This record gives sequence, C-alpha cells and structure tokens, in this order.
Amino acid sequence: MKRIKVLPVPKPIETEGLIVLVDILRATSTIVTALSCGALRVKPVASIEEALLYSKQDYLLAGERECVPPEGFQAGNSPIEAQNFAQAKVVLTTTNGTKALSFVKRAKAICAGAFLNLAAVSKFAERFEEVTVLCAGTNGDLSLEDFLWAGKFLGYLFNYERENDAAIVAFEYAREISDILKEIIKSPHARRLEKFGFYKDIEFCARLNIYNTVPILTSEGFVGIEVT
Repeated sequence: MKRIKVLPVPKPIETEGLIVLVDILRATSTIVTALSCGALRVKPVASIEEALLYSKQDYLLAGERECVPPEGFQAGNSPIEAQNFAQAKVVLTTTNGTKALSFVKRAKAICAGAFLNLAAVSKFAERFEEVTVLCAGTNGDLSLEDFLWAGKFLGYLFNYERENDAAIVAFEYAREISDILKEIIKSPHARRLEKFGFYKDIEFCARLNIYNTVPILTSEGFVGIEVT
C-alpha cells in the first residue's frame, strides 16, 4: 500500500519517495506564484551571503529576515510581489522554508506545496508510493498553517496509509476547517506578518487552487511543471 507521513517540524529525512516542502507563510507560496507567473527558476539558498553571490549572475534577489527584505535585495518573500517575476531567474532565502531543505538527505523528488496549488500537488504526488510532507515550521516550532495544509493534502490522497501519528492528527484537524484564511490568521506567525503590514500576503496565501504549477527541485533550483 502507498504510504504518507507528515513531519510537523524539520528533521533529517531520507526517503525513496517524494518530499513535499510546505512553508505557507510564505516561501512555498512565493515559489509557486513566481513559477506560475513566468519566472524561469527559483533557487533556494539558506543564507543572505550565498544569495548575494547570485546577484553577479543576473538573478533577482528575493527573501526575508524578520519578515522584511534584507539590505540589497530587490524583493521580499511575497507571493504578491512574485506575480511580477516573469522571465526572471530568482534566488530566494527565507528564515524557515529554504533552510528546511537542508534536512533532506535523500529523496526521489522534492516539490513545493501551497494552498495555491494544493490540487495539482496532490495529483503529482499520486505518482509516488511514498510521500512525506516536510513542514518548515517557524523557528523550529510547529506552524498551524503548514500543519493545516498537510491535513488538507491528506484529504486528497484517499489511497495512502497514514504512516505516523502526525498524519492522522493533521487529517482529523483539517477536515473540520472550512475557512482557511480565518484559521491561519490565528497563528502567531500570521499575526506577526500582519503587524509588519503583510495582511494581503496572508490573504493571498490562503487562496485555494488558483495555480496548476508544481515546483520541482532540480540542481538549478525549483522549476515549474503543469499538472492538471
């Protein structure tokens, strides 16, 4: 039987299957939007210093520390801004999402999930016998919005055995939630973003299935494929 598990916070992982990286507020939402709107690739890096090196290679520098763009960056970690990344090569560094990838030791494939492309990621995931949802969390703690996404994702994959307790709990929690925005605005991370003036980003990240793009991680960064 096919198997699926959920990692509520990042930890070292090796798998022969698919890893779905999830950082709803906001890294994976930004990656999905950028590629859906015509960006050529999105290269995730862990540090500001590494990102700055790409400025010499005609990359657009995007990212955040403490919710705002680092000095010298052209854009933040915002899906709304990412709508303007058409034809750009983008390098992205964030506090949680891009760093979570460093925990992946081995995988057959890695993709990025958001509410924006939930149905498309679910269809893509069905190609794999083993699926792991890697929630980026917030500074090492569980993020409500990532865990909610994991549960909604499980609701699309009926023929998978829920392999760990986190998968069972995520599914049961998410099935009771009908208003995604109303729920994720409760999270401490969302409230912090709102204080910094990013409520419209939160609203955007809560939109459901507006894109068919699934970002797939390659040696050059995330590139988009269309899954319908």
